[in-house]
Amino acid sequence: MKKILLIGLVLALVAAYVGPAFAVPRLQTYIVDSKYHYMYKSQDYGSWISNKSQFDLKVVGYWGSEGNSGSGYLDRPILRQPAYDFMDCYLAMRVPTGQSGTIYINGVEITTFERYFSAVPDGTSPAWTLPLSGPAPLFGSRYNFSEIGRIDNDQVNAWHYGHGSITSPGWGDEIMLNVVIRGFEWAHFDAIGVDSQGRTWTNEQWHDSSYYATPEPSTLGLLGIGLLGIAPLLRRRKH
Repeated sequence: MKKILLIGLVLALVAAYVGPAFAVPRLQTYIVDSKYHYMYKSQDYGSWISNKSQFDLKVVGYWGSEGNSGSGYLDRPILRQPAYDFMDCYLAMRVPTGQSGTIYINGVEITTFERYFSAVPDGTSPAWTLPLSGPAPLFGSRYNFSEIGRIDNDQVNAWHYGHGSITSPGWGDEIMLNVVIRGFEWAHFDAIGVDSQGRTWTNEQWHDSSYYATPEPSTLGLLGIGLLGIAPLLRRRKH
């Protein structure tokens, strides 16, 4: 009997830690028409990546699949934390230290970026993982948290953008933002939300979004091969 209880406890703990890799988090971001990378430029893990300086970014929040009111993830009832009723959301933006630039969110110009602990909004307590995910974690970055509106649970078939696949897990909502980036080599995006009880919900790792001004070397190499391939055709046209 003791062995059975021990095995059950071990399995529960494994599910609590391994679950995030396969579960649907309460908050996530997604760049429309972007590509998901498990590793990008050896510094960005589990992000939707765009090399375009203008794109549409979604901040997505989930209440839960039907009949489920789990905690940070839809399939983690072990934690038994009540589901949120709504979230007042902030877009967490990260840019490289020492670079000057501008990010426009729905036409609003953002030029002020600070150290992480100075930028975090009053009354919020993001998960400790937030400043550690993505490129140049914590001290190699500057941050801005901008209010973007409220997410509730009025969309029955909310989309889930995770690990390169797009599925529909259940109730949720999303905010669409138009983003324009000028001057920065890269920018990383997360989200946090505060519900009516003052709890802060944090965009989980592996569900982030990033912009890079130039594609990674392998992509540039393919582009170079393509240009070499059309070079003879260009020469023929000149003759």
